[in-house]
Amino acid sequence: MTITSAGTVAPQRRWSRMLHQNEFGLLMLLVLVTLVAALTLPGFRTSSNISEIFTDSSLVIVVAVGEAVVIMARQIDLSVGAILGLSAYLVGSAVGHIGFAGPLVGVLMALLLGAALGLFNGLLIVRVHMPAIIATLATLSIFSGLQDVVTHGSQLYAFQLPGWLAHLETSNVLGIGAFIWIAAACVLVVGALVRFTRWGRDVYALGSSPEAAQYLGISASRRTYQAFAVCGALAGLGGLMYASRYGNVDATAGSGFELTVIAAAVIGGVSLFGGSGSPLGAALGAILLFELESALALLKISIFAQQTLEGAAIVIAVAVYSLLSKRLRRPAASRHRMGLGPAGPTAGSGGAQSHIEPSGLAAERGLP
Repeated sequence: MTITSAGTVAPQRRWSRMLHQNEFGLLMLLVLVTLVAALTLPGFRTSSNISEIFTDSSLVIVVAVGEAVVIMARQIDLSVGAILGLSAYLVGSAVGHIGFAGPLVGVLMALLLGAALGLFNGLLIVRVHMPAIIATLATLSIFSGLQDVVTHGSQLYAFQLPGWLAHLETSNVLGIGAFIWIAAACVLVVGALVRFTRWGRDVYALGSSPEAAQYLGISASRRTYQAFAVCGALAGLGGLMYASRYGNVDATAGSGFELTVIAAAVIGGVSLFGGSGSPLGAALGAILLFELESALALLKISIFAQQTLEGAAIVIAVAVYSLLSKRLRRPAASRHRMGLGPAGPTAGSGGAQSHIEPSGLAAERGLP
């Protein structure tokens, strides 16, 4: 990759350092919350509670990683909960009726179904030119309605699931639960794609400045389709995990799940303005969210207060990132007025990739 201008090196490095500090700071906060809760709440440090936290957060992490990709591209997907619920019922029923359907078949079915639903979201945004929040709000209702239609008011019970799926939640490898391995694999794979591939750089560039990305020759339509396909595929995989986790799946499965997923991503440093964040940050945000919920439950604080906390956390996170973005713009704007270089990232930009050409693109355009 090629730096577009020497004047942008300092802002780029400063923003990159801030991103790493965000994740490091979030990790430190997570450690602090864990220590305080473990020291003050005996029930928090029990093995069963710790296992519950990681199992529940693993399911959210898988979906939050996909949501993070969409948000980094300056979009949003409100339909992930409905995709999860629909996939849980359809794929769970299918693998239960197909005697030879092993784990590979089940996972592929979940990924493909979720990706297809995600592509439908992308179609509405790219071809119909609907804002993402409106398009996915509409598909949230559509997919939820389909979920009610296909279930016919009935439930999918645990005994109807194949053995490998029914016992997926309780199985472990090297003493670590299968759900944790799945979540870790999603974070590592998507994190590597975002950080080390042209596709990832294009997603960051698109989220930082759609106009600049178009000027650089990045296909906004293609990247939008791909981002929603990844998000949908991981929501479909989350549906398979949901069926294993809860056993009984009905028309309400996944209802409200999208709020938890978005909260985890935003708390983890994924800016709703696009162009910044990482799958790792979304994962840390999910773990922190469930640790706080566990501590509040042990303190016998009502579920309504927990929901209030979740909403407040989103507001605080967005406010903090907005203020940081404004602070980063000021020195860059000053340099621009003095003729020392471009003004740097705009409001809502944010990835370390904001001023980096996609690999090979600079050479193609004859840029330095």
